[in-house]
Amino acid sequence: MDPEKRVTLKDVAREAEVSLMTVSYALRGSKQVSEETRERIVEVAERMGYVPDPMMKRLASYRSRMQRMARGVALAWLNLHPTEATWNFRGSHYLEAYEGAEKRALHVGYHLESFCVPELGGWKRVTKILRARGVQGVIIGQPPPGTFSAELNWKHFATVAIGRAIRSPELPRVVLNHVEMVNRLMSRMLEMGYRRIGLVMELPDVMKNSYRNVSAYYGASERLGIAQEDRIPPLLPESLDVRTLGEWIRKWKVEAIIVHREDQMQRMLPKLGLRVPKDIGFAHLSLHESTESVSGFVFDPGNFGSWAVDLVHWLLDRSEKGLPDPAPSLMLTSFRWNPGKTLRKRRRK
Repeated sequence: MDPEKRVTLKDVAREAEVSLMTVSYALRGSKQVSEETRERIVEVAERMGYVPDPMMKRLASYRSRMQRMARGVALAWLNLHPTEATWNFRGSHYLEAYEGAEKRALHVGYHLESFCVPELGGWKRVTKILRARGVQGVIIGQPPPGTFSAELNWKHFATVAIGRAIRSPELPRVVLNHVEMVNRLMSRMLEMGYRRIGLVMELPDVMKNSYRNVSAYYGASERLGIAQEDRIPPLLPESLDVRTLGEWIRKWKVEAIIVHREDQMQRMLPKLGLRVPKDIGFAHLSLHESTESVSGFVFDPGNFGSWAVDLVHWLLDRSEKGLPDPAPSLMLTSFRWNPGKTLRKRRRK
């Protein structure tokens, strides 16, 4: 073969004695090709020095998108809240995630439809409806508190969950990088001069993200070299009350708190006679919008939806329906600092 000539898919197909479509499927990792055949084709492609043409890849992507738009291919957004009205309201991060998915779906050639599972009669009924509509890609939105499982007939769909609340089955998902967020927040608080930093979360919220914030808190304490005498056990009550919070602050001489619910701190700390940030500081791990009052990290809920569409699209492109093992995840680290007014601005002298 001419060393100056670019090796094409046709060349690989001819050498491997298979069809062009088989080579295409194999190099994309599609399950439509057996593992043995895929490995053989990959070996042939590597031996021949095949490198994908980026321009041709973009052209194929464009053609695929135009075909999807022409056919009106739908993705389904499954809402697990009791009714559409319980999540579909302005200012809800559930709605913002949906709108992010809707915008991204249009951009890559799909249209997104929302289905309320409880209103439609449950999982079996929803499976029938989705199959009748020709839906192949599904996104499961953030569920209400206490919902940890989903029961769709998985083999018919490429499915992605948003967040970690759905524990069964293990699905591809888009999640916040809790380890990175906690580590950055504690590091910033240390730079401000805080030493005794605690974590407060109600148990249902802890369970919703599978204890990852708690694990990240312990890990960050170790990585950042916080002295043993300054390490504080997290406060994880079933339901937080003023007395419990006050006892914990006094016992552990807490200087600053990492919180999941800023409204609780704004209401309870003044009742304890504590001035924010003069007597004690607090910062939120994941604010949904910038605010002048509360310090912490802000993330855009729309990114959840946008990346969920991209992950579903990737699964469909690889013909990955059902429950892939292992289930891939996208970890979001796109959050920004919001100074707010609940932490000191300078180090203590």
